[in-house]
Amino acid sequence: MQRHADTEEGKKEEVKKPASGSGGGGGGHGIPEGELLGTLSLVGLIYFTAAGGAYGSESVINSVGPLPVIIGHAIFPFCWSLPIGLATVELACAYPTDGGVAVWAALAYNEFWGFMGGYFSIVEGVINLAVFPTVTLDYVMVLLDVELTPFEAWLGKAAVCVIVVALNMQGVSFVGRSSYLLSILINVPLLIMIILAMLYVTDYSPWLDSRQNDYDTNWTFFMGILVFNLSGYDNVGSVAGQVKNPGITMPKAMIIAIIVGSVSFLVPLMYGAVIDTDYDNWRAGHFAIAGEQVGGKPLFYMLVVAAAMSRLTHFMAELCTNAFFLQGMADERMIPPIFGWKHPVQRAPWVSIIANFLVVLSMVFLSLPEIFEFSNAFTIAGVLLGLCTTIRLRLTHPDVPRPYAIPVGTAGLVVFFAPCFVLSIYVLCCLSIFTVSVCLGITGAGMVMYYALAEARAAGWSGMTGEVEDVELFGLRSYKEEETEPVAAGRPSDI
Repeated sequence: MQRHADTEEGKKEEVKKPASGSGGGGGGHGIPEGELLGTLSLVGLIYFTAAGGAYGSESVINSVGPLPVIIGHAIFPFCWSLPIGLATVELACAYPTDGGVAVWAALAYNEFWGFMGGYFSIVEGVINLAVFPTVTLDYVMVLLDVELTPFEAWLGKAAVCVIVVALNMQGVSFVGRSSYLLSILINVPLLIMIILAMLYVTDYSPWLDSRQNDYDTNWTFFMGILVFNLSGYDNVGSVAGQVKNPGITMPKAMIIAIIVGSVSFLVPLMYGAVIDTDYDNWRAGHFAIAGEQVGGKPLFYMLVVAAAMSRLTHFMAELCTNAFFLQGMADERMIPPIFGWKHPVQRAPWVSIIANFLVVLSMVFLSLPEIFEFSNAFTIAGVLLGLCTTIRLRLTHPDVPRPYAIPVGTAGLVVFFAPCFVLSIYVLCCLSIFTVSVCLGITGAGMVMYYALAEARAAGWSGMTGEVEDVELFGLRSYKEEETEPVAAGRPSDI
């Protein structure tokens, strides 16, 4: 679907369209309502693009001790995850189209900021994606008890990437349903560990321990890991155009996903900390070792398998949302239309999926600390732009129907988002000079890319002209969205 984002006039006309139907659908802009993601599928997709389970978060106990971890994971969702998630829901319900912040920022400001919003989200996404092949392969190596040469490891990571690409090519509905099912399965071993801890552990005093006086306490790392663990709820905006009855489905799925995501971090870390109280041992993958202490080798292997599946599914879900950012930008003519090509049957943006795959494959050599800092920098850039976009659209487009809106006025919205602004500034100030320099360079490259593509479009370059629907690949025309009437609010959207 082309929304003519290349002109301010086109965007203004779009939002002034009268409602073509009623109900909890797409805000009444004549935008065809999605058909592929119901509530449970959307919960699964949000869960894995944001939390994805507690696996890999174990080192946070090492950094500051159990008490700050418990307090942080109990409070942080309310002052970080919830405002970001609800801002995304408000925008997605008012403007339910693929591309997320790329589309919304273009409407609120101009095409430059739309492009940069999409660019920040895509860069953050591919940086995150780069770590998943490595950690997934690490868990597989533990299971098989093997050592790999660097070349064999690269081949293993490439194989993980190929599997995830093949799964994404089945379409967003497949990804959503699979994510929902696996969000349950991966947490079963952690639940068993928690139950066994309740049965066998009698001393819960470690919950009051803090490492604030230890020489190796790392509060900066702790705040950074909280941002890393509890971010990502805005990524689902990229698939807003695929959601059934978004005015009802989006808020319900977001609230469920934030609650489940937050609890799935907090509770396993709480009980893990009382199983193994030597906090120096707590590194990524330590849940399996802690689980072995109460459940033996069977639970150890269950936790390793669950951790591998968690990282693989997180990879699959994040690749899905990242591909839809690219596809949405292509729909808006910000990037070449070929990136918007969707398979006519699976309705998956194959070109964008493959483009992400190629970039990730070139980045799998990066270490986790490098990925962690870069990811947080671009996460915060996207979050700040998204929150500012929500406020600005309240001011510039107050009459646009919003099936869901955060229940405060515009001034209240600023207050509601204030903790996010403060935390964002704090984390940005803690970045290393090297990280800041690289991120500024990447941002500058994005700005150059925007102006180069804009000039190419103005000059009539064939790669930047035409409609996405006219692109033909593999002898097939791209899937074309049909302008259908929104359905009634009562349409089921449970799956």
